[in-house]
Amino acid sequence: MRTVKTDPELYRLEQRVLHHAKAMGRSLPEIRFFILDSWEFLSLLEKYVYPVSPINIWEGKRVITKKHRVESGQESSLYYEVVQTGNPSYAYLNATNSPMMQASVMAHVCGHCEFSELNVLEDSNSDRTEYVMYLVKKANAARQQMGDKVFLQYWNACESLVPLLSPHSQFNLARSISSDSLQHHQEHDTYVPEDAKSDLMQPFSHTMNRLLQSETAEGAWKKEMRKKIYQEAMSRHGYTLKAPCQDVMGFLCNYASVSKGEKAILNYMTTVHATHDFVIRTQIMNEGWAMYWEKKIMLELFKEKAVKGIIDYAKVFSGVCYPRPYYMRNPYHLGFYMWNHIEELYRDGKVCLEYLEETDQKKKENWNRGNGSDPVKAMEHLVGTITDYDFLRRFLTVELIEEFHLNRINKREAQQIGLSPEDVIKEDSYWVWIDPQPVKEEMLKFFTHFYRPRIYIIDTDFQDGGLLLYHRDDGRRLKKNWIKPTLKNLNLIWKGPVFLISKNWLYSFSANLFKEAVITEVSFEQIQEKISNSEQPFRF
Repeated sequence: MRTVKTDPELYRLEQRVLHHAKAMGRSLPEIRFFILDSWEFLSLLEKYVYPVSPINIWEGKRVITKKHRVESGQESSLYYEVVQTGNPSYAYLNATNSPMMQASVMAHVCGHCEFSELNVLEDSNSDRTEYVMYLVKKANAARQQMGDKVFLQYWNACESLVPLLSPHSQFNLARSISSDSLQHHQEHDTYVPEDAKSDLMQPFSHTMNRLLQSETAEGAWKKEMRKKIYQEAMSRHGYTLKAPCQDVMGFLCNYASVSKGEKAILNYMTTVHATHDFVIRTQIMNEGWAMYWEKKIMLELFKEKAVKGIIDYAKVFSGVCYPRPYYMRNPYHLGFYMWNHIEELYRDGKVCLEYLEETDQKKKENWNRGNGSDPVKAMEHLVGTITDYDFLRRFLTVELIEEFHLNRINKREAQQIGLSPEDVIKEDSYWVWIDPQPVKEEMLKFFTHFYRPRIYIIDTDFQDGGLLLYHRDDGRRLKKNWIKPTLKNLNLIWKGPVFLISKNWLYSFSANLFKEAVITEVSFEQIQEKISNSEQPFRF
């Protein structure tokens, strides 16, 4: 690994890319570029795109396996770049890239870094990479304190629970946990608890209003009981649940009873994987934003002849933005063309109620009522206020689904997925097209579960100290043979009995014993209501 400053040509290109990005008004943090060879790239990816990681036998085994697959032709080793956003951001370039490709990669990185700075989820933390390097030292010290066997056992347990990390969920820590310490609230959450909202000041007394308000004895009793339960929970644990918590791993990292070494492992695992939740929720917007600005910057570089090879660049760009069916969505393709479409909408004044209600198709096609404002400002506002779900919900239309070929499927793939002839609206020698109408709905469904089971903590004192989890059913059953090992790992971290409700089954793991029992099914809405009323959500 070496800094880009060691290569005079790349350093010159870096300066030109940053110059054009800033000239275009981009909000960039400090970006540090490094050059890696192919094997260093492979190792970096196994370290979750950080330059260091704790000493871990599994990482070494994965690197060796991947190296064998690359050398035997089973897997490609072609990586253009990877970037760890933050302030400063760290971007790693492949040494085998041509100067033109290095320039395009650096321009692409600028788009990613700005997106992380602007987006509503606020992914760009200060000194993120440096903090991870500090956590690595703590984790390596924990290995010496705990011993190899115990360390690896705890490490594996934590690693298996990474899919249960949801820092940006609607039911994250800040929205689900009421704590007596602000340090447990998530760093970038903008949620304000109801009891923290101040009432508007009034220029008159509220005495008469209070007298006229009728409160039944039962209502007053329930209010006092909720207050008592809340105070008892706070004094006993230092926190209380006010809603189901989907960020299971984040909760364990903050509130599980752990040793100093175990805390170091949990902190490392939570920190390095928390960004994955941001990526999965914003990937289409993020990659599209990076491609959008990459193209603009590269056109300037070609114009001033800072780099050569515009035909090769066009080939690579078209390959990266090649359309795929909706279930294999290509975020580069979909994001780039969506941002271009949105730019056109704002430039022509089409983002308005009048345009949506216009029934004359000819008028809509020739609509051009832009007020001369810069559409990029409106696009920046979108980056700062929404994620992929709203991005697609608001701007993806049936016409765009057709135009972007999201409903086009290769005939061989159509046979493999069992597509029936009734679903096909047209076909040719190579492709079949399905009805575009339900495609958008299917794409939006992805954002409800991200292909992961939705697991929530609903009680932290179930049957005297047990951790009770709830599987929110969406028609997909849990893998039966995965339930026991997952609960076993949770039990190791929580250091108490662990329970899981899934449909009409209650699974438990305690004292190295796994049990299951049939129960009456409870809906998620019932669980929510009971927790909000400070009632025990489930009794067995």
